[in-house]
Amino acid sequence: RAVKADVMARLDDHLVQFEQAVEAAGGHVHWARDAAEANAIVVEIAQAHGVSDMVKMKSLTTDEIGLNAALDAAGIHALETDFAELILQLDGDWPSHILVPAIHRNRSEIRDLFARTIAPGIESNEPRDLAEAARLYLRERFLDAGFGVSGANFGVAETGTICIVESEGNGRMCTTLPRVLVTV
Repeated sequence: RAVKADVMARLDDHLVQFEQAVEAAGGHVHWARDAAEANAIVVEIAQAHGVSDMVKMKSLTTDEIGLNAALDAAGIHALETDFAELILQLDGDWPSHILVPAIHRNRSEIRDLFARTIAPGIESNEPRDLAEAARLYLRERFLDAGFGVSGANFGVAETGTICIVESEGNGRMCTTLPRVLVTV
């Protein structure tokens, strides 16, 4: 609690130090005053790189600013790579819980959805088989992706390092495979 309070009391200094470290490492920091400006920056970067499709890991911040809608309005498709977020995106559904967004969907519903969308012919509703179907579908998209979007659990001001905590491997794939990465 004391470390957090200290960081928050000197956040402006930490952010400037973070920016300097990112730029020293070859990155670039964009500052946005609000959600609309943040979305415009991401759209502009994607357009500058000729991107029409990208991979995206789960990020509450990008959800809060409405990034996917802004990208979609610009003709850019952001593929959600978190297992639950992918399920919701494939069916045009909404999250039912902040940490477990697809908890309202059962295995048979997911199997039927995958059969209609990403895994024609899948018959099993076993979690292992559903996860494998998603993995095979996403693997191709990760390998083809030229652009990735992530959030950040925290940044290290001294090094400009972005830290991401994830459990599925999709975060690692989103942040390391594309040639361009935007972290919001």
